[in-house]
Amino acid sequence: MVTVISRFRVRNGFEEQVRHAFLARPHLVEKAAGFCGLEVLTDATDPSIFLVLTRWTDEESFRVWHRSEAHHESHQLIPQGLKLDPAFTSVTVGDSLEDPSCGQNLHDAMAVQSAALSDWLMESDAVFALLLAPDGTIRGRNRAARQIFPADPARNLDSNLWDYLLCSDVRPLREWFSGKSGNYGGCILLNLSAAGQNPITLEVGLVRCGRDIVLLGTHERRHDSRLQTEVLKLTNDLSLMVRESVRKNRQLMEANQTIERLARTDTLTGLANRRTLDETLRHEIARAQRQGQELSAVMADLDHFKSVNDEYGHVAGDQVLASAAAILKTQLRPFDLAVRYGGEEFLLLLLGASTADAVGIAERIRKKVAAMIVPACPRRITISLGIASWMPDETPDEFVARADSALYDAKSSGRDRVKVAASAVRK
Repeated sequence: MVTVISRFRVRNGFEEQVRHAFLARPHLVEKAAGFCGLEVLTDATDPSIFLVLTRWTDEESFRVWHRSEAHHESHQLIPQGLKLDPAFTSVTVGDSLEDPSCGQNLHDAMAVQSAALSDWLMESDAVFALLLAPDGTIRGRNRAARQIFPADPARNLDSNLWDYLLCSDVRPLREWFSGKSGNYGGCILLNLSAAGQNPITLEVGLVRCGRDIVLLGTHERRHDSRLQTEVLKLTNDLSLMVRESVRKNRQLMEANQTIERLARTDTLTGLANRRTLDETLRHEIARAQRQGQELSAVMADLDHFKSVNDEYGHVAGDQVLASAAAILKTQLRPFDLAVRYGGEEFLLLLLGASTADAVGIAERIRKKVAAMIVPACPRRITISLGIASWMPDETPDEFVARADSALYDAKSSGRDRVKVAASAVRK
């Protein structure tokens, strides 16, 4: 990164016009290759003095812009009366210092003797600056420099540049500081190895300001930026992968739930199937045995259902089965179980229900089935039902068999009725 600093003096009365003109200038500059930004500062001690700071990715980009036609066009936006201050020619902070004679201005800024430049330079995060005595003692640091050349609280400003350098850099620099060697010219590389920090290499410029020396440089953040961009990209990719994984897991869970539901449900009627009945029946009998609760089963069968299929077809038969199943579900409590036992047979498992409770439920179902209307089957449909209440020590098969026996009695005695297994009547 390169920062170019120019100082302008304005004739009285033109200050606001110049400020607006400078702020409009980036519209021309922003298309220039390597342009990073522009700032306009006003010297607090003299409002007729402006400092213009432009930032570039490298010095060559600035040179190309400075020679371009667009740069000359930009000057036409500046009102008459604005003049480049001859006491402060442009300074390029970065790859090189364009005019070392401007070092005094930088020295004054570091010494807080030039308000506008001082405010910017001392608070800058992009340009680091040290004010050094001839022996290398650090007399001043700006904010950026405090990050690279942290002060030793025990020594405060008595620390010197040599404390931060690898030994290979110290001797030639000491000679230059003492005036025994010529100007470094342009930029130099310094290898820093401060305590508690990883070794780093900095590109800096050195400018003599009378007896003092100003060290200037810019943070090279291009590699950091690329790293941060890559980290951000990887983070975004990881976030997308996590979201996609969550979505896939949710879909998988929903699919598994659907598969589990289908494995336990009769597709046509939506009632539970025999697998669910077997698991639930064993569990509920064990609980009834353990807690002494009542448990009843109702076995139901649609009357003359085969003739419905023969006369009206299987589509009509399916509608009859689905309509009957819907009635069964509406008459049960949330914790009861309705099962398609096979063909046109259904079994209801009534938890905590006595024989009398089961008879009441069965009678309601019988009446509603007799009253139901199925468009594909114009004839009246009836249902027969058999009831059994679980007896202590009775196995699941014995329990269901007694309900089935009661259903047989209902069928053989004329259909469209409810029968109770004789042995289930409590005394």
